[in-house]
Amino acid sequence: MGRFLSKGPVMRPGSFLFAAVMLLTLSACGEMPEPEGGDGQELNQSTAALNSCTNDCSSTGGAPVSCSGFFCSAGGNAGGSYVVCDGQFTYCQPPPPPPPPGPCAGFQFNCPYGGTVQCPSSTQTCFEYSTCSILCDGIERRCWTPPGVACMY
Repeated sequence: MGRFLSKGPVMRPGSFLFAAVMLLTLSACGEMPEPEGGDGQELNQSTAALNSCTNDCSSTGGAPVSCSGFFCSAGGNAGGSYVVCDGQFTYCQPPPPPPPPGPCAGFQFNCPYGGTVQCPSSTQTCFEYSTCSILCDGIERRCWTPPGVACMY
């Protein structure tokens, strides 16, 4: 019956628990060092720049289109010209159709002293205003008249 001899102090279970609590308490009181590699935002994170793309839509004659996103490009295919940003397509549109001809289409006023007057656009509303003028969308356009001659309204 031998006795076991130990060469050093024997740690009891209670002592081990006390030592663990003390280590955790001491480490919580101090500041933790920053991880290697600089600030925390550089760790496994990347920042993409916001880009912008524009298509002049010269193939359709419409207004230019543009978009912004992290991944963008401009191009054209059988479906038309487009821009695409982050997977969202925006297609070029054709220009709007011209307005239908108005009452002035082909209207020309014969002036009493020679010459003619007409509205600048065929889409305007026009009518005879006096013996020597017409109204084009509410704006009077006068014929040439000799000095001192008055037009009758």
